[in-house]
Amino acid sequence: MRKVAWVVVSVAAVLSLAVVAWPQSGTVSAKPPKAKVVANVKVAIAEKSYTFISGGLNRAYEVIAPVTGLPASAPVIVVLSGIGATIAGEVSRDDLVPYVTSDQAELVYPAGFDESWNAITCCGAAAARNVNDEAFLEALVPRIDPGHARPVYLVGYSNGGRLAYRMACTVPDLFDAYTIVKAGPPPGCGLRKPVTILQVASVNDPEVPYRPGDHGLANEPLPMTTLVSDLQRTQKCPARGTARQSGQMTLTIWSGCAGGTRLGFAVWPGGGHAFPGPPANHPAAAQVIWSFFTRTRFAPLPK
Repeated sequence: MRKVAWVVVSVAAVLSLAVVAWPQSGTVSAKPPKAKVVANVKVAIAEKSYTFISGGLNRAYEVIAPVTGLPASAPVIVVLSGIGATIAGEVSRDDLVPYVTSDQAELVYPAGFDESWNAITCCGAAAARNVNDEAFLEALVPRIDPGHARPVYLVGYSNGGRLAYRMACTVPDLFDAYTIVKAGPPPGCGLRKPVTILQVASVNDPEVPYRPGDHGLANEPLPMTTLVSDLQRTQKCPARGTARQSGQMTLTIWSGCAGGTRLGFAVWPGGGHAFPGPPANHPAAAQVIWSFFTRTRFAPLPK
């Protein structure tokens, strides 16, 4: 069964954006080089809703893409929401739509079971019913990218982040790279092969501990600094990463990990357990995620 709902969001326009070239050194730089101005095109986009049967359940997802289509190389970004969030709420929270309106990407938002994901020991109705969300995502990817012709990336926030870790552990080749926002892996989740992964954290997160000695939820016992150190070791990353600072955020990237993968660790000093978005957080997590996935220079959100 397929349902289609069209929402035309904008008209064509040309905007100027300041693109910041990040320093390429092993030290933190507080002052990035002078910005370079480039042109960006804003296009009309549409939202389409689809459903299919998975695990005996009617599962839904929404696609947000330019009306006229994208280049074959443009990535598809799948976003797993936090618990209790509608798709509309997650779209508003993560600020990734500007990469669609600027004709650079397609977004896919799967709908959780009763607004939750089964990430093993967590969370909500999906975990209580033992919903097979892994099978749902495995069936989803060929529908949104037949033949795996384009890069497909996975972003998960909180409860959705735990499921994203579960996918990285059980079916690592399903997605080309992962971003986990303020969540750790479920119990027994050990990476079977190296994957490119960006971990997003806040020092003052009350639910996910940042360093040893911090307190979080019972199902999030692993501190983020310990987790990243473990990933650095198991993925055979270099001993030293490249640290870069922009506004409130510090990003460390280890390139040249096993199998040509990369590991990233983006840390904000504040923000609690919220998704780092503007204007409270500078830069926004969306900017960091896009730069990491596409290996492009860090830039402001498209307008």
